[in-house]
Amino acid sequence: MESKAIFVIIATLFIIAFSFSLSMLAGRKSGSSESDWTIGGRNLPIFVIIGTQFASAMGGGMLVGQVGNAYNHGIASLSYGLFASLPFIGLLFIGKYIRTLEFETIPDMIGALSHNNRTAKLMASVLTIIVPFGWLVSQLVAFAKICTEITGIPLNVLIIVMACLSLLFVMPSGMKTVAWTDFFFAVIMAFTLVTVIAFTVSKGGTIENIKAAMPPETITFPRGLVNVGWATIVTWLIASLPGGMTNQMYFQRVCAVDDVKKVNKSLIISAFCLFLGFVWTVYMGTAIHALNPGLQGEDATGWLMTIMPTVLMALFAALITSTIMSTISSAVQSIVVNLSHDIYKTLRPETSAKQLLTLSRVLSVVILVIAVVLGIGFPQALQWVVNTYAYSAAALFVPMYIGFALKDKNFLTPNGIIASMIAGILGCVISQLMNSTIPFVVWGISLSIITLFVVCNATKDSYYSKLKARN
Repeated sequence: MESKAIFVIIATLFIIAFSFSLSMLAGRKSGSSESDWTIGGRNLPIFVIIGTQFASAMGGGMLVGQVGNAYNHGIASLSYGLFASLPFIGLLFIGKYIRTLEFETIPDMIGALSHNNRTAKLMASVLTIIVPFGWLVSQLVAFAKICTEITGIPLNVLIIVMACLSLLFVMPSGMKTVAWTDFFFAVIMAFTLVTVIAFTVSKGGTIENIKAAMPPETITFPRGLVNVGWATIVTWLIASLPGGMTNQMYFQRVCAVDDVKKVNKSLIISAFCLFLGFVWTVYMGTAIHALNPGLQGEDATGWLMTIMPTVLMALFAALITSTIMSTISSAVQSIVVNLSHDIYKTLRPETSAKQLLTLSRVLSVVILVIAVVLGIGFPQALQWVVNTYAYSAAALFVPMYIGFALKDKNFLTPNGIIASMIAGILGCVISQLMNSTIPFVVWGISLSIITLFVVCNATKDSYYSKLKARN
């Protein structure tokens, strides 16, 4: 194994061990309870919430894919960054509501809006799992593809190793360990990103050289923001906003903040920090283009790493690993909470908190095994998983946000919410069967809205009459 690969492994293990030790130290006083596992004990400081939101949202794709996007398209990537940050702003509409009512998951919210209808909650549970599971599998594969080039270790081995390491951050206290570790990852991330910019500038990646190397239409403000075309801009918006606003990993962290008064501040700062992350990717992508204009965009980060000093390259590679691991551990924790808290406990309400904690740890192993099998044995399934993001967003967006807006109007009915979720899925299926050029999440959300109003209007009188009589 080359010396660079050895440095990468050492740096990665050091950052993981350092962050894990600090997170365990920070959370040791409260021990480990089912509440810690599910929602971080609902006492996480705002700086930890911001750090874990940022680390979870970054992912490995930011440091590789979005740098490549900026390499090819210049400041248009800032448009994507704005859209990717908007879900945090969207969550402002429901943030204080979900924290005040002490929800733990999206199905908790759907259950409340549907007047504790078990079918609605179980449907929401299945739909909520889709997005984090897609992130889990895709990040495992992404990590392996990146690191196999650096270390020469076989891809399948790296997938298994990453899965095992990720368990370290989930097993002790679930959300509490994940969140604190994410915070320390975020601190290391900020230091490393600034260091990488300084190195890039020293190699000639200055503003002047960027202006000279990049096509003017890609870096001129504001025209450059839309140089990819309005169709792509709209696609980016649709791909980012509904999915992010129905992403349980973001939702859970709102529920975990220690004070409801800090919810809005945490979301606004998280959005700002994530957007700053995209500013970094735009600068780096355009700077690398100035240094080497003959690359394919997706190779930009990899090329930069080849000219870094060994220590910096190892630190940056470890950073990529850390961001991916953050997303993986967050995704596992989110999926397991849906399975144990929303599905198992709904079906078996007599289950104790201790039993749920044990079940959660067992399910963490099971979920990662399934993800590893998919990543290694069925790579073609990954695209199917990615496509289902839209199904989840289309089915959950309307019940969550339109439902929230109507919650005090004596209009929502369980049948309306259930029908709305089904219609969201059907809208996506119809769009795919028609080979529509319009993103199928648009079809799903549109049909979901129509169905919610039609079914709720048709059933509200009889439902609220029975409800009034029962009370």
